[in-house]
Amino acid sequence: MFRRILQIVACLACAALAFSDDSGFLYFEASLGGHYTKSDYETESSTHWYHDKARDEMVYDEDLTYDIYSFKGGGPILDVQAGFSPGERFIFLVDFGLAVSIGNSRYKLYSRDKEEYNRTEVMIRPIFGFGFKVYPFLAESSFLYGTFIGATLSFMWTDNLWEDYGMAYSGFEVGGKFEVGKLWKVSEHYFVGFTLNMGIYASAVGDNHEDGDENFQIGKNPKRAPVDGINNLHLGISLTAARK
Repeated sequence: MFRRILQIVACLACAALAFSDDSGFLYFEASLGGHYTKSDYETESSTHWYHDKARDEMVYDEDLTYDIYSFKGGGPILDVQAGFSPGERFIFLVDFGLAVSIGNSRYKLYSRDKEEYNRTEVMIRPIFGFGFKVYPFLAESSFLYGTFIGATLSFMWTDNLWEDYGMAYSGFEVGGKFEVGKLWKVSEHYFVGFTLNMGIYASAVGDNHEDGDENFQIGKNPKRAPVDGINNLHLGISLTAARK
């Protein structure tokens, strides 16, 4: 998967550099920086009953959850964008990213359990999306020249390390990425600067069963939907180079 992503990025970069002088409408941007990420998952119990081992009896708990997973960490992030600009202000683009996160994970089977599993993990998450970017200030004499804002419909493939503990969350999430930054002109077509970005992602699962099958299958875990609507938050800052 990673090799295909890099091949696509290389092709887009070559196309942008080869044809931008003639058309004047192609845009290419690459960013490299760091990010902080926070993930939280837990699934509401369908019965709300659990076995109290100390009393050896079943107990009802309205707030009972299971498959509890959380992660906090950070690391490098690479982002490449290529797009088309019908004018000077707006750019429609596709976005390819790769986030590497190093941090601590916490696993817990039930909210009432005292036993937890903690370990250090390295997550690799490919990101793909499409959206737009706006450069609202066109006068080069303005201090705000080169300032931009952008939004992207973003899709992220998560690194399913929770599966080591028998948990069954989906490895595909959908969300939005928002960015703001500023570029300084270094030549006629080339710019350098920085980008601040925030990504919000939620589980792409619509129900608690894989492929819509409501029947329990031995040896096949359902893809469960977490309780909270937002499961991943990314905050990042990057150095950015653009060709337009």
